[in-house]
Amino acid sequence: MGVVTTPALSRRAIAAAAEPLLFLLVAMGIGLVEYFVAGPIADFGPSNFWLAFVVMAAWDGWEYADATTATGALTGQHIALTDGTPAPVVTIILRQFARFGILYGLPVLAIDFHLGVAVAIWAMVGIVVWCTPARRAPWDLLAGTLVVDDFGGAIGVVELPEIHSADDLRLDAARTRGNRRAARAMFAAGLASVVVSVLIIWNIFTEAVKFVSDSEFEWGILSARGWFPRGGEFDLATLFVGTLWVTGIAMLVAAPVGLGVAFYLSEYASPRVRRFVKPLIETLASIPSVVIGLFAISFIAPNVLVRIFDDIGIFSILAAGIGVGVLTVPIVASISEDAMRAVPMELREASYGLGGRKVTTALRVVFPAALSGISAAAIVGVSRAVGETMVVFIAAGGNGIFNTDPTQPGQTITAAMASLGAGTDQVAGSGLAFQSLYFLGAVLFVMTMLLNILSDAVVRRFRQVY
Repeated sequence: MGVVTTPALSRRAIAAAAEPLLFLLVAMGIGLVEYFVAGPIADFGPSNFWLAFVVMAAWDGWEYADATTATGALTGQHIALTDGTPAPVVTIILRQFARFGILYGLPVLAIDFHLGVAVAIWAMVGIVVWCTPARRAPWDLLAGTLVVDDFGGAIGVVELPEIHSADDLRLDAARTRGNRRAARAMFAAGLASVVVSVLIIWNIFTEAVKFVSDSEFEWGILSARGWFPRGGEFDLATLFVGTLWVTGIAMLVAAPVGLGVAFYLSEYASPRVRRFVKPLIETLASIPSVVIGLFAISFIAPNVLVRIFDDIGIFSILAAGIGVGVLTVPIVASISEDAMRAVPMELREASYGLGGRKVTTALRVVFPAALSGISAAAIVGVSRAVGETMVVFIAAGGNGIFNTDPTQPGQTITAAMASLGAGTDQVAGSGLAFQSLYFLGAVLFVMTMLLNILSDAVVRRFRQVY
């Protein structure tokens, strides 16, 4: 009989408590998926809890081959026979039926369910596990199994065998199973992010298709006198002009300031100053955008812009663009500074050795070498400016009339979406108004995707590997 290690009672309790939590998480995930597909596909029909039960049963079945369950795979606990060998699949199935019957079936079916009854049953099971040799639960006594950390793993120093072939270098079975579980967990995490992204895109574009395929839709409403969803006028040019103005103004603020900060931190600042200033600059990115919006209408507009422009008001595209630029500065500065710091010091020393000054080295050596990262920083900043919502929603004024004057109130794509979502535009006035929200989301998604593709192309074009 091999020597096996059984988990402590506290670890057994944690594993038992993790099982219902895992079940609830699966049910919540199914509910989230159902929320996104309920529109285009329809309701799943069965309760999310029944679907979660099926998923958990399938997950358990997948793990039975490794002599464990879904929860055991996460806690590193296996099911073994009394001789320390892995339990076969049929034995694990019988054990699980007995376990669920005692823990869940008994309180729900045999007794009028009450939380106190369930806690009492769990407590009695815990006492049995604590008093039984090898910490065997009632279902383990029925199925002839026990819970172990490993199969036949002796405690103490293990003498390694001599290596005679490549087979001797392979990992032992327990470690291989652990690596396989880790690979599955990482794959599930990556797959979950992809699935959620696909569901979001699916939901947005299916509703956008409803907008353009509705009987009330005509291509002429996309080139009306302005953006007035209440009146059935959806002029995209109004939103595009406002978005371009805000993005351009924001980059006029963020690009020189961000690059200046990056040059200072990379080439001029001492290590002590850099450790203090860089986190301080990046703190700007953590300021809520709604605060920057209030700052734009309470300080930038009345104290700066009114002194320069005679006919400007509190709300304007210019004030919103400057506010968005303030939010974009730390992004441009941080990415650019990282790109400049990645340039090898040997290039700087070579420039100094040829008599180059610090400013010459920074502009003619470091800047070209870091051009791919700086270009990526600019494009990421543009994407940030295009997608900014609250600053524009507060400071731009929300005027849907088409105009090209940045000193006047205006509207952008994101601010228009916020107005529709908040109901400030009386969405009920037009049958297409609600679907136009998704249409704008699809347009914004395409814009940001194209910017990301452009960013990758620029990085590949100017990338230099040292």
